[in-house]
Amino acid sequence: MIIPLLILALIQGLLEYLPVSSEGQILLVGVNVFYFDPNFLLSLVFWLHLGTAFTVMVFYHRAIFGSLYLRIHPPREEPNDSEPAKLLGPLFVFVLVGTMGTVVVAMPLYFFLKSWVTFLMGSFVTLGIGFLLIVTGVVLFFQRGVKGDRKLADISLREALVIGLLQGIAVLPGISRSAMTLTWLLVRGVNREEALRLSFLLSVPATVGVVALDFIVEGATLVVPLFILLLLLLVAFFTGLVTLTLLRYYAIRVPWWIFCLVMGIIVVVLTFPTIVFVIP
Repeated sequence: MIIPLLILALIQGLLEYLPVSSEGQILLVGVNVFYFDPNFLLSLVFWLHLGTAFTVMVFYHRAIFGSLYLRIHPPREEPNDSEPAKLLGPLFVFVLVGTMGTVVVAMPLYFFLKSWVTFLMGSFVTLGIGFLLIVTGVVLFFQRGVKGDRKLADISLREALVIGLLQGIAVLPGISRSAMTLTWLLVRGVNREEALRLSFLLSVPATVGVVALDFIVEGATLVVPLFILLLLLLVAFFTGLVTLTLLRYYAIRVPWWIFCLVMGIIVVVLTFPTIVFVIP
């Protein structure tokens, strides 16, 4: 059992920072290749996301822990001219408002999703992921050729709330979180590098929150020894660290909408006949 779990942890680290829904890909592999129970896989996916959330915290530690960093490493210039000092307040408000929006959408969808994967057979779960991947592909299509120069300070509270609401939809496997948030930011004219940074930072409290919620609701679902869970967390963390380092500058420019659209169509085409003709 350990080898399939390690493979899924690697998939999480490799795909989390690409707009292809790592959650959906893990469920597709876990259900159709390793024949894991979908409910178990869903809790595992949330746990693995915690590993890549730690990656984001390490990668953007100056933005997240800006005030502490300024105390330990005081800048040579005046504090008012320090970029971390300027951005700490607006960044905190952006993440706070966005997280509130995420909670509003993600919590009801979480309970719907848990009932969905519990009562439906693996083929229906796979078919649903296929349709949602197609939706992700369509969303990503609107990123093409979009350019902007807006920064964090130009984003209104209403826009931050909308981004959070869109992020909440990504609880559904097949809907890419980064696709939803990045597309909105880019269409609203936010600079690509800034949009990428804000999207990643917004994901951290959402990930921690859904892991805590799943632990409260389904604490016994992950019937895996603690040392294996910690190992999986480390694999997702270090793989994610390497992937984020290598891909963050140019992965956003790759036409991932084609991958998601084609992948979703293939999944639907292959799964639908098994439901119609095989399942009585």
